[in-house]
Amino acid sequence: MSRRVILPVLFQLYNTAQICYRHSFRVAMASRRRPTQPLDEQPTLRAPELDPCTYVEIVSPAFDPNRVLLRRIFFLNGDKSNYVSVRFYPAQNYQPLVEFGGSKLLPLVLTAEYVKTLAEQLPGLVEAMFQNVQFQWRSEDKVFRMNSTGSYMVARLTLDKHWISFKLHELRNLLYVFYIITIQLLMNTEALSDVQAYVNAAMASDNYVEPAPTASRSIIYRQLFEELKLPV
Repeated sequence: MSRRVILPVLFQLYNTAQICYRHSFRVAMASRRRPTQPLDEQPTLRAPELDPCTYVEIVSPAFDPNRVLLRRIFFLNGDKSNYVSVRFYPAQNYQPLVEFGGSKLLPLVLTAEYVKTLAEQLPGLVEAMFQNVQFQWRSEDKVFRMNSTGSYMVARLTLDKHWISFKLHELRNLLYVFYIITIQLLMNTEALSDVQAYVNAAMASDNYVEPAPTASRSIIYRQLFEELKLPV
């Protein structure tokens, strides 16, 4: 291609580049002179939402149906799936009761009257299961029952319509510790009024309260105070 043809083409490209540059420069300058958006028209930024404050509400033991105090527990088998315990139940006027339960069992709770009956009948139930013979017993009010089931190697305690079953080795373990349970239940019953008085005093104080000089010595009051102050 000759110089006569190339020069006009180059000159035209140069003019086009100059025009584009001037246009870009004008746009840039115009954007700098553009007025800023008023503050009241600028988009507002929403503050990040914070998690609500969490707090622990301590419910008075007298109104908490799940609260138990001074629990003493005995496991009846090696895997700790069945147990018997003695404890105070504040929601039931601080009455000391004996509870049978397990990891997958609905607890069965006995009053002192039924515990006394169980203590009388338990040796005969264990002996019947050991001899592989049938055993049946029912209280006069027909609410509490004991019997062996199936091949007589499983025992069942029934309170009203709720029952809990035990194998022979579990009943033997229960028989071994039952005298401790009855003694603990007796001491708790004798100390009932002292426990009630101490709970009233402890719930009104933030600091540890010493028990009255005449209070029962079978109660560990420092442990009782800590249980009252801890949330359930």
